[in-house]
Amino acid sequence: MSDLRAATERIEREEFARGHIAPGEIPAVPRPAATIVVTWSPPGGGPYRVLLLRRPDTTRFAAGAHVFAGGVIDPGDGTPESLALLPAALREPEGTAAVAALREMFEETLLLPAGANPSPEAAEDWRQRLLGGATDFATAVRELGVEFEGLRAAYLSRWVTPARFARRYDTRFFLTVVEGPEPPTPVLTPELAGHLWVTPAEGVDRFAAGELPMLFPTRMTLQQLAESPRIETLLEQCADRVPEPIEPRLLVKGDSVRPVLPGDPAYAEAD
Repeated sequence: MSDLRAATERIEREEFARGHIAPGEIPAVPRPAATIVVTWSPPGGGPYRVLLLRRPDTTRFAAGAHVFAGGVIDPGDGTPESLALLPAALREPEGTAAVAALREMFEETLLLPAGANPSPEAAEDWRQRLLGGATDFATAVRELGVEFEGLRAAYLSRWVTPARFARRYDTRFFLTVVEGPEPPTPVLTPELAGHLWVTPAEGVDRFAAGELPMLFPTRMTLQQLAESPRIETLLEQCADRVPEPIEPRLLVKGDSVRPVLPGDPAYAEAD
């Protein structure tokens, strides 16, 4: 068994143990969610890096895993005021999810996309209002003087949690860029335990070595990014594409829990 497959089975087996349904039970309806792959490129050239956030070991979902910023889509993410934040190219077909991804990026890391530079004090103040339910994302962005018209972002992929997991999400993955002479340091909420910037290839290698636990969609996204050495090329490739949902199944045999994708010979027998 390859290192990648062994590491994948271990992580998925641990997540399966934290919550799953029995064969034949009615699966949970996936909750609409959004996540965002935040990238940074060295000004002098060189491989771009991706921001990974580490979840606490005590959390109910993806405990200890390295993830991208993201979360469940809120009703306020689809208001006309929120959608008006986006450049026209991102408003369809998943504008609400794109707003949710940007909101989660701000709430979890205090980062905003390239070109946005409010004072840290003002940004923290509006984040706390947003987290406390005292304001909405559109108002916070407007009051911080942030413009998303030149946003460098794209709709990357869409992943649906396998039916055997008790907690399921239908997650839209977006890609964006932040700038600076060095990778910016996120200011994390207490819901997160740490962060790191890695090249996509480094992230995959460290996952295979058992150093960076990740759920299957996160690792597969890093593999996808590792095949595109220039972030601008990837943004261009995704610009006019609407990703089809990717729906892995779980092949559960004894202590082995393996995600399989359509096209895998084992897909038909998996749940």
